[in-house]
Amino acid sequence: MFPPLFALFIQKIGGGLFEAGSIWAVFAIFTGFLMLLITRFGDRVIEKEYLVAGGYVCRILGWLGYFFASSLWHLYLLQLVLALGEALGTPAFNAIYSEHLDKGKYIRQWGACGSLSLIVMGIAAFLGGSIASIVGFRILFLLMSGLAALSFIFLMIQPRKVL
Repeated sequence: MFPPLFALFIQKIGGGLFEAGSIWAVFAIFTGFLMLLITRFGDRVIEKEYLVAGGYVCRILGWLGYFFASSLWHLYLLQLVLALGEALGTPAFNAIYSEHLDKGKYIRQWGACGSLSLIVMGIAAFLGGSIASIVGFRILFLLMSGLAALSFIFLMIQPRKVL
């Protein structure tokens, strides 16, 4: 819900284009490095759902941290938390998804996953912009943290056979 609005939020707390780029770069670079580290042991984790859950916990904390952020250095630190969440959750989710693919339908099923992801991302960006313009960024961050918490809870209460 937030990436398209990122630069606007940074301007609100005193940053500019350089800070927007460098703060986002911290997220991308640290996500890449952390993903390399985590994937070295990730296949040995039997319950990959716990890695996904750990990713949600980091996202909950990261977006909740944005609610309280008042300076640029807060954002740099929060990007590290969000990077850890991405690095924990995304490869594990992809592994779980891959385990459920039907033989011979890989392109169709990965395509459906990618299509759905982009559609949801577009809807989320629209809603995020609407929410931020109507009630402000702080409410948007609470909502994002709450949605991550709901995802975490939903994951944890699912029967093992569903995952």
